[in-house]
Amino acid sequence: MKFGFIFPGYGNQWVGMGKEFYDMSRSMQEYFEEAANCLDKNLVKLCFASSEADLAQLENAYISLYLISFSIARILKEQGIEPSVVAGYDIGEYAAVSSVDGITLPDALYLLRKYSGLYQELLNVRQFAAVRVTECDVTGLKEMCTFCANGSNISFVASQEHDDIAILAGTSESVTCITDELKKGKTGKITSAPVGGGLHSPLMDDVLKTMKMYLEKVDFKDVSIPFVTSVTGQALKEGDKVRAAVMQQIHAPLQWKKVIDAFEFCDCIVIPGPGATLIELLKSVFPDKKIVAITNVVELNDLLVYAEKPVIKKEHEDDSAHQI
Repeated sequence: MKFGFIFPGYGNQWVGMGKEFYDMSRSMQEYFEEAANCLDKNLVKLCFASSEADLAQLENAYISLYLISFSIARILKEQGIEPSVVAGYDIGEYAAVSSVDGITLPDALYLLRKYSGLYQELLNVRQFAAVRVTECDVTGLKEMCTFCANGSNISFVASQEHDDIAILAGTSESVTCITDELKKGKTGKITSAPVGGGLHSPLMDDVLKTMKMYLEKVDFKDVSIPFVTSVTGQALKEGDKVRAAVMQQIHAPLQWKKVIDAFEFCDCIVIPGPGATLIELLKSVFPDKKIVAITNVVELNDLLVYAEKPVIKKEHEDDSAHQI
């Protein structure tokens, strides 16, 4: 039985995610302690007792999503659920690479803190917007980006999620122009998307220039389990190539159709942590596959039963199960 792990990106976070695992798992508690020492931050309060508004702040969301999804991936491995391939949506790439020992937990936190700070500085001085467009002609959408460009008001297809699904990101004025054109032509369905998920376009060039310096300081090791980059959909193992791919996705469009295709051989696709938007996308492509997000013991036990592994025992439960 082959498993693939896909790690969630910004917008999936919610207060209390993964708390049941934290309460039960000493290893997860140790990851939180290590992260708290690295960042000098109360991460237990942030993840489990803050407000949704506080958690949505870029640094808080990036760090908490990384910590929760990385920790849950480790718990999955402890229970015998090993991936054959990994990927990550947007900042989920840091957890994906870290989960297969490409970078250490302290290095991942260091990079995420730098990235969130640089990105927030950009958002503080420019007005950006993002929308998800479904049932659209992606080629035509790219042409609209060119048509609606006006000086510094520009937009790009930041992510192609499938043949007719794309994330449009750019300056607020440009995104409004394009969505107005789409509505006039009654082409595509438009829903909001979080800007915190990244612009993945030349709009991020200034962020990339500085992030490149930090990324080059970090030791990216070769990985034994393939990491699928969201920029090309290629499966990578060499540390230098993984670093280059993580760097490139800051300012290059995400090619999620290609990423999803790389998981076709998997019997089950697992999202360690919260992943409602990823589940929706993956199920639209693979309606017959088992696709699950793991945020609590019930969800984990369902997966363990499917994998024919011993289930987790909670307090006062039968001794035929086992504890984390």
